[in-house]
Amino acid sequence: MTPPPSASVGQVVVLLPRWPDPVPPADLPIRGAMRPGARAVYVVLLLLATAVGAGTLIPLWTTPTPGVWFSVLFTAFIAALVVVLWFVFAGALAQNALRVRALACWRQASGRIERVDGTVVARTVSTIEDGGVDRFELAVETATGVSSAVWERPTARSRMLLQTEVPGVGATVRVWRIRGAGPEDPLVVEALDPSVVAAGQGAGS
Repeated sequence: MTPPPSASVGQVVVLLPRWPDPVPPADLPIRGAMRPGARAVYVVLLLLATAVGAGTLIPLWTTPTPGVWFSVLFTAFIAALVVVLWFVFAGALAQNALRVRALACWRQASGRIERVDGTVVARTVSTIEDGGVDRFELAVETATGVSSAVWERPTARSRMLLQTEVPGVGATVRVWRIRGAGPEDPLVVEALDPSVVAAGQGAGS
């Protein structure tokens, strides 16, 4: 069996307690673009970290140390730490650019968003130590093929999901996609929270 494609930025899962009216989401439910002020703060902090790192290196080469190996070891460590921080920031900027593209693509497609029904054919769940779910990915099969979408916590303070709240294989979903879209274009998968569905069935039985 061919493995399902991985979800791209802007391909998201929305958990619902019940099916809403069949109206496409006006906005893509992902975090917005990084604010210029936040970006400037990150750059200032990184420049400060770089300056502190450079300042730390000077005594390693101008004062007595246990040996050249000591200076080389700590120079490499400090330089690697600074480089990693800049790489993380560059990665965050790249993700931000992808989110901006996805948001703009969805807005521009207003009037061309169509609904197709589908079924979950695979899922990948990411949990923390206590079993809480902080992210999951669904592979969904529709008449147009197999697509993937991701649910993840909006912020670090958002609550984790219980594993019983994650849709399972075989669950029915609604997929909102741009007509004629490519595999990297944004889409929204609406899925029912199975714990709410189960509770409703139990109450009605």
